[in-house]
Amino acid sequence: MLWSINRILLFISLFILSATLTKGQITSNAFYSESTAYGGGFTEDPIFFYTDINTATLTAPTGINFQWYQYSSANMAFEPIAGATQNTLTNLVENGFRVDVDGVPHYCWNFVPIPMVNNIDNEFESCNNIRLTASNDNKALNYYNHRNTHEIISVDYGYTWTSSPQGDVEGLTDISVFIDAPTEDTEYTVISGSKFAAGIPAAEADYSYTAIAVKAAFSFETEGTADNEATEGSAPMIVRFTDESLGNVTDWEWTFGDAGKDFVPDPIFTFQKYNEDGYPVVLKVKNLTSECEDETAPEVFTVNEMVIKVPNAFTPFSSPGQNDEFRVSYRSVNKFTMMIYNRWGRKVYQGSNPETGWNGRIGNQKAEPGVYFYKIEAEGFKGEKEELEGAVHLIVN
Repeated sequence: MLWSINRILLFISLFILSATLTKGQITSNAFYSESTAYGGGFTEDPIFFYTDINTATLTAPTGINFQWYQYSSANMAFEPIAGATQNTLTNLVENGFRVDVDGVPHYCWNFVPIPMVNNIDNEFESCNNIRLTASNDNKALNYYNHRNTHEIISVDYGYTWTSSPQGDVEGLTDISVFIDAPTEDTEYTVISGSKFAAGIPAAEADYSYTAIAVKAAFSFETEGTADNEATEGSAPMIVRFTDESLGNVTDWEWTFGDAGKDFVPDPIFTFQKYNEDGYPVVLKVKNLTSECEDETAPEVFTVNEMVIKVPNAFTPFSSPGQNDEFRVSYRSVNKFTMMIYNRWGRKVYQGSNPETGWNGRIGNQKAEPGVYFYKIEAEGFKGEKEELEGAVHLIVN
C-alpha cells in the first residue's frame, strides 16, 4: 500500500515539473501574428493583430496555475490583473500581456492595426535617380523591449511598391525607395499594411511621375556583310545607324571617331579608309527641356586594309555558276584596273571593277583553254598601291 502511494506521489511530482518547464507560447484568436524584434539574442514574443480588440482572447500554454499581467509603460513593468487566474484572458486592450504558468512567464503584445497612406512624395529627382516616400498616418503600434532596456519598438506595417509600366520599384518593401529615374511617364502605387489583408483592408496611394531622363542606345546595319551587324568591313564601309534611345530625346550627336559627326536620329555614315585604331562610334542624346543627357559606350568600327587575292585557274564553260569567272577577292580597294593577255601578248580583257571579272570570252567567242597572263594595278583608300602580275589557267573539262 505504501509503495502504491509513493508511485502516485512521484507521478504527481513529474507532472508538476513537466508543466513548470513548459516552453510553449501564448496563443490567440488573432487573424495575423508575427514575432517581436527585440534583437540582441533575446527571446522573441508573439505579436497578435485583431480586427476588434473586444473579441480578442488569449490562451496560456498548458499548465495548472495561472496569473495574468498587463504592461504598465509608466512603471515599465508587468502588473498583475486581479482575478485573472484562468488559462484564458478576455476583455483585452491594445497592450502587452504576461501570463505565469506554474511560475514560468510568457509574454505577448496585442494590436488593432489601421493602415493609412496619404500620398507618395517625390523627395528627390535627378536625371539618374528619384526617391519616393510614402506619406502615411498609420496608427502607431508600439511595444517595449521588457527583456532589457524597455526601448520603444514600432511594428512595421510593411509596404508593397508597384509601377505601370513595371520598373525598378517592383518588389521593394521600404517606406522610402531610391530607384533609377524612368525614361517614360510612370504611375507608382504603394500599399501599406498588405500583410494584414486577411483581416483589415490595406491602404493605397498613387503618384504619376513625368519622366525627364533619357537613355542612349542605337543599332546598326553594315552594308555588304553577312549578318548586317558587322563592325568590321572593307572601305568604303557604309553603315546605317538607328537611334533606339529611351525617353523624350530632342537632340542627337553622333561621333564617328575622327571621321566626322552627325546630328540626325538615324544617320547613314561611310567610313572611307583604314584607321589603325578603328572608329569609336558614340551616340549622345539630350532632352533640351530637362537638360538630361546620356551617351553610349563606344562601339568600335574597323575598316580593313587593302587586300587582293588572285586565283590561279577558272573553268568558265564547265560548271555554270561555279568558278566560271576569273575574279579577284578583295577588300578596301579604291581604284582598280585588271588586264589579261594571251600567250602572244594580245590583250583579251580589261576591267576597272573588282566586283566583276573575265568570263573567258574574247568578244562573243569562247577563248581557247590554256595559260593567260594578268596585270593588276590597285590603290587603297589611304593611298597605298599594289601591282600584281601572274598566270591564270583557263580550264575546260
